[in-house]
Amino acid sequence: MSDFEQRTEEYGTAILKLVRVKESTGSNTRLFGNIVFSMKHYKEGDNEMMLVRIIPVSSNSTRPIKSTSGNASDQLSINKMYALVNHRSNSIEFGPNQGLFLDKNLRNKGIGTFALNELIVWLRENFQEYSITPFDFVTADNIEDDEREIRNKFLENFGFTLGFTDVTQRNGTMKAKKPSLLKTYINNEKLEEVDIEKFFFNLLNERNKLEKEYNELKVEYAARGEELLGGMPKGDLIKYTVIGSIAVLVIMLLLIL
Repeated sequence: MSDFEQRTEEYGTAILKLVRVKESTGSNTRLFGNIVFSMKHYKEGDNEMMLVRIIPVSSNSTRPIKSTSGNASDQLSINKMYALVNHRSNSIEFGPNQGLFLDKNLRNKGIGTFALNELIVWLRENFQEYSITPFDFVTADNIEDDEREIRNKFLENFGFTLGFTDVTQRNGTMKAKKPSLLKTYINNEKLEEVDIEKFFFNLLNERNKLEKEYNELKVEYAARGEELLGGMPKGDLIKYTVIGSIAVLVIMLLLIL
């Protein structure tokens, strides 16, 4: 992580957006999960950065989305992208330098599209005629050919041209002259932006409601001389635990960001 990227993470002003991600199962559509996009803006001297971090909140409204990347350092290097603007040279660089990587569970769901679209909207609104520095991309070893093709189409949908450095077209460079020539693009069939304030408010209300029910159950079980957790149905116990955990995560996000 570059020093400027680190300072953006620490001191950037954040805007949060919440998106409900849908996925198709045969002829039906179901909820895949709720994703928070944290857009952090930071300016210092001749440099300015917009960094978008993708934060999975929940799957099917209750279960956390499991990451396929095991350790914390991996988590910090994926699920994010940024645009770094240099006002002295009137140029733009995309990053991170190690590549634009999404956790495998989040790919091909419109999530990366939403994140990159946020960057391009910002660049088009503020720096239309700045030059874009070509960005080298690599294909991870565990990515199949169909995923590579999806990646290429993903970049081309925004107006980037791709040049490849190998015959398998796994590695190469994405290029665009300036933001005014890029396109904005969101897959509305997969994504639905929701009111983040209302979502968090309803979630906290649900937590308070469950806490009230839990306390009433404690009184009821105590009156019968029984231990609450020993007699509570497993499904109810899981429900209280999961909703409470999500509410705590939401509060932490609001405090940190």
